Amino acid sequence: MTMPDLRSNGSSRLFIRLMEQKDLEDLRILHNQDDVLLKLTDPAHVSEVQQQAWFQSASISKTSRRYVGRLRDTNELVAMFRVDSIDFINGNAFVGCDVMPKYQRQGYATEIYHYILDYLFGACRLHRVELVTLKDNEQAQNLYKKLGFTAEGERRDAIFRDGLYKNLVAMGLLSTEWQANKK
Repeated sequence: MTMPDLRSNGSSRLFIRLMEQKDLEDLRILHNQDDVLLKLTDPAHVSEVQQQAWFQSASISKTSRRYVGRLRDTNELVAMFRVDSIDFINGNAFVGCDVMPKYQRQGYATEIYHYILDYLFGACRLHRVELVTLKDNEQAQNLYKKLGFTAEGERRDAIFRDGLYKNLVAMGLLSTEWQANKK
C-alpha cells in the first residue's frame, strides 16, 4: 500500500502538506537550531549538500514521509513532521515533530499532531504510532500524554548530551485510544 494523499490542507492556522524542494533551506535552518538539535537523536549540523541528499532519499522512500506546517497568512515555516518506519502490514509507524523555537508553546505542535494523527489513523488505516523523547523533556511528554500517548518503557543511556548519557522514553498510541481521546 502507498500513502494516500492528504484529504485537506491543514488546520485553521497551518497549511500542512508534503515536504517539497522549496522547503529545504527553511528545514535546514530549523534542523540546525540548537533548541532543535539537542532534542534529536543525531545532533549534527547539516550542510546544504547534506540536506539536498537527504531530500532526494526522503522523496523516494516507501517507508518515510515528511510534512511541513506553514502559517496560512505568511507562509512562514512553523514545523516539520516525520513519519518513519511505515509498516502497512502491521499498521505501525514512528512519528515526530520539530517546531521552530519561536513558534513553540503556542499550540502549533498540538495542531499538526491532531491533523497528521487523524490522517494516519483514518486515511492510512494505521493501528499504532510510536515515538521516543528524552526523559528530561517533560514538556514534550506532557504534550504526548495530552494527545493520548502512553509511556511504554525507557531506553536506558540511549542519548549522549551535555557530557552525560540520558534515557529516552518510548511512547505509543493506538488508533482506538486516539478515537476515544478525541471525544
